Amino acid sequence: MTPPRPPIAALALAVLALAALAAPACGDEVQGGAILPTLRLTDVGPSPIVPGTRLTLRGAGFVVPEVASLAVVFRGAIDGEGVEFAVFPRRLADDTLEIAVEGEVERALVRTQGRFVGSVSVLRTPLIDAPADEVGKPVELYVAATLTPRVDDLAPRALYVGEHVVLTGDGFLHPSEGASVVELDGVMVTESPPRSLPIRGLQLPAAPDDPERRDAVAFTLTPDILGIVPGRFDGTVTVIDVHRNGAETRSAPLGLEGVTLAAPRVDAMTPLAASRGQWITVTGQGFTAPDGLLQTATVLELAGTFRAAATGGVSDLTGARALTLVPDLVEGNDTLGAVLRVTADGSGQLAGIGAAPGRFTGTVSALLFFGADAVRGQPLPVTFDVLPQRQLVYLKLLPGFEQALAEFGLLVEKDAVVDRILAVLTRDYEGVNIAFTLTPPDDFAEYSVVEVAGRDPNGTKLFGLDNTAGKDVGNLRFNDVIGGYNAETEENGYAAYGGVFPGEFRNLSPTLAADNPLASPAFDEVFRAVMPDLGGTPAAAGEAGGSDRRGAAIREAVRVFGNLAGNTITHEVGHSLGLAAVDGQFHNLGDNPGWIMDAGANRPFEERAEIGGAGPAVFSPFNREYLESILPVE
Repeated sequence: MTPPRPPIAALALAVLALAALAAPACGDEVQGGAILPTLRLTDVGPSPIVPGTRLTLRGAGFVVPEVASLAVVFRGAIDGEGVEFAVFPRRLADDTLEIAVEGEVERALVRTQGRFVGSVSVLRTPLIDAPADEVGKPVELYVAATLTPRVDDLAPRALYVGEHVVLTGDGFLHPSEGASVVELDGVMVTESPPRSLPIRGLQLPAAPDDPERRDAVAFTLTPDILGIVPGRFDGTVTVIDVHRNGAETRSAPLGLEGVTLAAPRVDAMTPLAASRGQWITVTGQGFTAPDGLLQTATVLELAGTFRAAATGGVSDLTGARALTLVPDLVEGNDTLGAVLRVTADGSGQLAGIGAAPGRFTGTVSALLFFGADAVRGQPLPVTFDVLPQRQLVYLKLLPGFEQALAEFGLLVEKDAVVDRILAVLTRDYEGVNIAFTLTPPDDFAEYSVVEVAGRDPNGTKLFGLDNTAGKDVGNLRFNDVIGGYNAETEENGYAAYGGVFPGEFRNLSPTLAADNPLASPAFDEVFRAVMPDLGGTPAAAGEAGGSDRRGAAIREAVRVFGNLAGNTITHEVGHSLGLAAVDGQFHNLGDNPGWIMDAGANRPFEERAEIGGAGPAVFSPFNREYLESILPVE
């Protein structure tokens, strides 16, 4: 528990007595010697000070309480009345202290109005046996019970919905001191439909444009202030300071003539070639986020023609047939992010602009809605290529993967193992529009995830399990997660935890799992040199590069482990894509040597490991045809 701090009077006596023994201040900097960093004071503000102000001190050497205690000492006078006291500040960082002007500090500093002239210093007292040091700075701070705001200008005068509107002047409050409120009076005249909307005493919350200054406050032009229909506002703006004690002070009104509100504007759309699940970014002005209470939203409209790459047929996407993109992300009023999504129609086929490759030629515009009003912005001409669907798969390596590598004696060769896994996946899916990554894609919102862990959490000793919900014929889902817990899968009578479990490859050893029909003496031959449970010594850094038998044995263990993991991932991802391409079946029928989507019992160790002339396994002709049809390359 932090001990209670003494009141300012008692604290001042103790601190000021200690300050007399401190190292003398030299300008605004004191060397801290070999133990403490240099103590420096460079700035004290803001000014003026009112009740609730957070007075900020900037400098250096403001160490943590476990190293030294810090106190701030005020010495000077307010309008001839002597002031001397000390206070414990709040340490924000090594270079920043803060004092709240409230309670005893408020009573010591704040007058109806006046000016504190003197010095502010920081006293640092080490907790070890070392002398205290103090550094000070001459200051002149205006203090008052209230402030009266002044408004000089409002910018910009040409506005869009969502605009960051700034009023410059002086005397604006910080949030700890109360609030500055913007008040509008005048008339908003719109163009189409023509309307005249009186605005009387409309008060809007505002905030400092810079939290350490008093010369600017800002508010956001939400649709409920001037609406969304383009037009002109004529009137006045006033700022009201509402202080903590409830006192209000007002600025003189600033006349506003010819402040305009414009329709939303689209400046650019990127990229101009994308595929299903990819982010599209639109920049411009006048966008607003969806808000159910305000009944406002912004959507994108694509109007033009679409030429299908496969057939050359042209679709008319004008008028009521125009395409609508609902943004998934709105940043400020100038950036929209939308994902090129598709939906399944009633027949189970994909529909939407990302469903089939082709070229869109036309315009993109922003539609802004607010209640019963709708405004369409100026359209931007675009030519946009829809690329063939590309399935991205993020391989999420969990901590259990490293544990599995350690059990196999290959932890130091993790990078080499991962490289081999990626090489196997790339080879197996050659000719299919799919890509594997070790980091979550930042340009795609829809992608699959495969969790590569250690042991099977289901307790069934599986090497891998696609626990996604049901067979996804046609790959309608683009964001499957092979991993974690799936209650729906468990409810249907299957194991609930999915992923790939390399730690279970140990069950291919006849020494470690004699009852496993897939166990092979070849497993022990490959891993005996490095796997501790088989009497081996784990690989050490650099050993794999050796030209001796040890180096060759480690390289072979890396290759085989990578083949086993890669083959398992290939198989489980195949399931998530809708394989096997046999009606009502998850695997190929029967035992077909060398076919990836055969059931696990029909895929021996040698085939998975690609040793003894077996493998690499491939997709059967009908599975290959299916994959190339749902994910064709460009």
